[in-house]
Amino acid sequence: MKLEYNIYGKLLVFIFSFLVVFSCERAGPVEQEPPSQATFNNIQTSIFNQSCALSNCHAGSSAPFGLDLSAESSYNNLVNVASQEVPSLLRVDPGEPDSSYLVLKVEGASGIIGQRMPIGGNPLSAEQINLIREWINNGAPNN
Repeated sequence: MKLEYNIYGKLLVFIFSFLVVFSCERAGPVEQEPPSQATFNNIQTSIFNQSCALSNCHAGSSAPFGLDLSAESSYNNLVNVASQEVPSLLRVDPGEPDSSYLVLKVEGASGIIGQRMPIGGNPLSAEQINLIREWINNGAPNN
């Protein structure tokens, strides 16, 4: 009886080991999501530097409402800073893109003061706005 159990036990261990080894081997690599492009650095480079931080717009000490969006100033001028046009809203309210004045301005939402941004240029694309929204939704980190 003991011999019978020993053979069956070894057989079960062999079958189990065989299944584990071959099922893992065929599983292939685990696909990972590409890293998010919704970083502040990417937004600065691809949106603010191209559409906002230009002379006669949001650059330097003469920027409207003190909203200088040049690389060295933009983060500190946006995140957790009250909008001067609608002081009850933050320019960027981390985790809250729907109540961030920056999003409202680039979308041209009702309730904004003045015009949709950027004035005099093409509106931001849906992809660009979604990038800003995702960054804010992720907590608006300085990355």
